[in-house]
Amino acid sequence: MQSVQLSVNRSKLDPNFEGYKVSMEDHHFMSRKLEQNMCTRSLSPNMITLQHMKVFSNDNQLFCDTKKATDTHEYMYRILETGHIQSLVYDKKLNTWDTSVVGNLDFEPNVDSSFPTNLIFTDNNIVVACDGSAHIYVFLAVSNVNWVQMLKHKVTENNSGVSLIEARILNGKLNVLSYEVESGDDKKTRSQIHWTIVKLDDIDYAESLTIEKTTHFVQNAHFETCTFTNDGYILFLSSEKPYMVGHQNIPEVKVIGQSWSQTDNIVEIKFKLSTEFSQEDVNIDVAKTRIKLLVKETTLLNGKLDGEIDENDVEICADQETNTLILKLRATDNKKWAKLISLENTKLESLENEEIKKMGKEEQVYGTDEPMEECDEADSALMFHWVDQETGKAVKLCDVTGSQLLFSIRNGFSPAKFCLRHDVDGLLWGFEQQTPEHVATFQAFGYVQASKTTRLWSGCSPNNALACIIEGNNRVLLYSQKVEVSGTLSNRKTAQKVSHVAKQHLLRVESADQIRGVYITDSHLFAATRDQIHVVELPL
Repeated sequence: MQSVQLSVNRSKLDPNFEGYKVSMEDHHFMSRKLEQNMCTRSLSPNMITLQHMKVFSNDNQLFCDTKKATDTHEYMYRILETGHIQSLVYDKKLNTWDTSVVGNLDFEPNVDSSFPTNLIFTDNNIVVACDGSAHIYVFLAVSNVNWVQMLKHKVTENNSGVSLIEARILNGKLNVLSYEVESGDDKKTRSQIHWTIVKLDDIDYAESLTIEKTTHFVQNAHFETCTFTNDGYILFLSSEKPYMVGHQNIPEVKVIGQSWSQTDNIVEIKFKLSTEFSQEDVNIDVAKTRIKLLVKETTLLNGKLDGEIDENDVEICADQETNTLILKLRATDNKKWAKLISLENTKLESLENEEIKKMGKEEQVYGTDEPMEECDEADSALMFHWVDQETGKAVKLCDVTGSQLLFSIRNGFSPAKFCLRHDVDGLLWGFEQQTPEHVATFQAFGYVQASKTTRLWSGCSPNNALACIIEGNNRVLLYSQKVEVSGTLSNRKTAQKVSHVAKQHLLRVESADQIRGVYITDSHLFAATRDQIHVVELPL
């Protein structure tokens, strides 16, 4: 399996970043009362797992058609508690709203175990919706005020709720990803990801569309999200490799015997395995003092070594007759090792997190006067898996263990972008090319977000100039990455002239109801509460 690294673009990092300056500018939301309430869902008593909580923590009930947007108008939508889909068109010059009902979802009578609803806009005026219960819908937007329902498809027979992840037109066909959370008899949580392909050949003259193919993936343990790439893969972000239903009967690798020895500066490790393997099944990641070794996704080694090694001098041998893997390392510290692994990776991460917490209690969050809260601990394992759409096999792997997913960005036309915590910053990664690209950096955003215990939503503007956090008390925190300085400004410590600064802006939506939907552009931010829509022009 090919190992992929996330290559940080150092030119996009600011080692001299000194924090956000609190802006004294006064910005207010303008609000518009709407006649009907939006559809809102909450966790039911039987939704008790962390995976269920993640579904609802990502809920955003203000949907936008970014391709239709112009310099003068923004096109947003919300799903009402009656199941109707309401269009909200905003005139940016006149500051007026035009509303209409464009379509309808057939809500089931009992929605106690339903996930939040969702809408995704794709190419060719095709819109995909999900009722949160079991169905996905496909609409053809024949005009701004009329959507024709072309398909209603029941994704699952379970009554546990379905969440829409992504919809894109690839190779002339509509591809839809959705998922549900299930708990097996072993009480372990897992997710089922449903990949539905819809034929579009006859969309111009047929009254309805048909399903060409449905494929199901099982994702054990922790699952963040997934997206379609442009080169034939489904990219999963999860703690374990997903497998395609019908392809899961791959022999599990078990370690029958293990030994290690040291002769002078050569450390040799042997693994007797339960099944056949090849060099392609071996994935190794080494540094001077750390090692991670996997065979067919089974972790054999993962932790801090007892000494230092030459990471460029690692030898791997596979004895096919005895199913034995031999690994040779060259030590550089000229000492006799007492043990192979001095500290397991999970224990090491725990100690590092404790240190972060101790530091956090003594530090202040950048740009605020609030004390640093205890940081959310990163998942013990987190990896990007590139799964071949044809074979269902994971062919590439990128280990981002120790990172956290801060937020993701989707538009229905290209692969999703993911913002991962890197040290204190948030780095935005794009996957439109074969190699992941470091798109932008949000200074200290990982550090800031870790302190927001009532956070509802995080994201950024399309031009990456602003990062945003919405809190449960309807506070809106904006973080301008670079604001040009008018006049002359000098750094007090170095006396050097400063051309730009980073600013934090604090806004508030005045409503008794909580914010349930957010849409941010380069110039405006929109927030939706139960029966109101709010808009503010952003500081540029």
